[in-house]
Amino acid sequence: MRAAIYCRLSKEDEHKTGESESIQNQKSMLIEYAVQKGFDIYQIYSDEDYSGIDRDRPAFNAMIEAASQRRFDVVLAKTQSRFTRDMELVEKYLHGKFVEWGIRFIAVVDHVDTDDRANKKSRQINGLVNEWYLEDLSNNVRSVLDHKRREGQYIASFALYGYRKDPDARGHLVIDPEAAAVVERMFEMARSGIGTHKIAQILNSEGVPSPTAYKQQHGVPYKAAMQGPEPPLWGPATVYQMLRNRTYTGDLVQGRHKKVSYKSKRTVWLPTSQWIVVPGTHEPIIDRETFETVQQMLQGRARSGTGGQVHPLARLVVCGCCGAVMEQTGSGSVRTDGARRRYLRCRTHQRAPERCSNKTCTSLDALQDLVLERIREYAASWFDPQQIELPETDTPARRRVQALKEERRRLQTDVDRRRKAIQELYLDKVSGLIDTETFAQMNAAFLQQVQEAEARIAVLEADLGQQQVREDARAAQMERVTELAKVPVLTRELAVLLVHRVVVSPKDPETGQQAVTIEWNF
Repeated sequence: MRAAIYCRLSKEDEHKTGESESIQNQKSMLIEYAVQKGFDIYQIYSDEDYSGIDRDRPAFNAMIEAASQRRFDVVLAKTQSRFTRDMELVEKYLHGKFVEWGIRFIAVVDHVDTDDRANKKSRQINGLVNEWYLEDLSNNVRSVLDHKRREGQYIASFALYGYRKDPDARGHLVIDPEAAAVVERMFEMARSGIGTHKIAQILNSEGVPSPTAYKQQHGVPYKAAMQGPEPPLWGPATVYQMLRNRTYTGDLVQGRHKKVSYKSKRTVWLPTSQWIVVPGTHEPIIDRETFETVQQMLQGRARSGTGGQVHPLARLVVCGCCGAVMEQTGSGSVRTDGARRRYLRCRTHQRAPERCSNKTCTSLDALQDLVLERIREYAASWFDPQQIELPETDTPARRRVQALKEERRRLQTDVDRRRKAIQELYLDKVSGLIDTETFAQMNAAFLQQVQEAEARIAVLEADLGQQQVREDARAAQMERVTELAKVPVLTRELAVLLVHRVVVSPKDPETGQQAVTIEWNF
């Protein structure tokens, strides 16, 4: 009889059992068994670093293909779990296909032999136990990985583009200056209104290696799922995912997706509320203000215009009749600077005139000038710190901050007074003015009051710290808006920061006037 020997070793098995489960050990045992039973060895199949639940094991599948062609008569394995830990495969092959093909299966250590009909139930029980083992192992591994994620350890196999793994601290990221410069440039292009398609085109035209190509050029053993003979290029999806990745701000974001089952390789994306986010685990490449600005711009994504540039009011202008987004259209007329004039029309009226009567064609250039003029008016008044300083001194928020500071000052004074009293109390005890018992009682009372006051001070300082962070963020945004409002033309960043939407109504047939309402984000 011809026997096929099958050996398998996974990383978890190697860690658990060491040399006793090694491929060489399995081969030696099975060859000796085959010789004792008088079997001729057809071929030895070995899968290393493959789980028993994996159905894509190359040697396993080659053996199954040979079995279907009846090239041997017996399959030898050390245990049934070496063959598979999947109960479905146990039933499919041991009790199905092998019987159909006339193949006998023997697991030497388990005393499993498909020629012995009496031990079919034991084979099924073994299959269930093996599958339960994998399920428990999967749950344990997931728990360990989630714990590491919550501890702020980076556990992915490869560092995020822009970073590299810290050789001196496991699970920590450090900046890769060469790649980080590309990341910074991408965010700057996005903030200036350049779309993801155009960003990808610019990087490809300049020969900037894509994340996959960059890893491969630096000797990282990374393989893309689908890769041709040419180096992989930048794509808009890659650019978009990078621009959305909060990890570039210094916050470690992990656990964004998970496997649907330990028996499947398919993964599903989790809602953001279930992501594991640990702030401040590594040095940021992108400051938070830039990141948040880009996120706002990505939420209002629009098709790129001429040259890949998204016009500043893209998807922000809506029809006053039906509420549909007004789209850009061109005409044959040319401006004095040589550029073609641009207009906006209601998308619904263009596609279904019976649903919207707004056939007005609005000049995009004039609309952008109007919005910029309104923004400058606000920047000159509402955003002017000199003009808002006095009205803001008596706001509820400012009054609350002052109350918190006053309470902190009062509590700190009480703490200092009680600590001085404790010192004087001790001197009275040393001088014999009070006895030890009285000292102990009064000292304990003073210490309790000090601890309570210091605990409250800690709460107040945390609250004041949050208030200061909000105040600093507000001041930074005011400064940024004031700076942007000085530019000669309306930018995409400025429009997204300040404008919620621009409502354009149809022209009045009698007066020819067209009402334009700007709804702000503030």
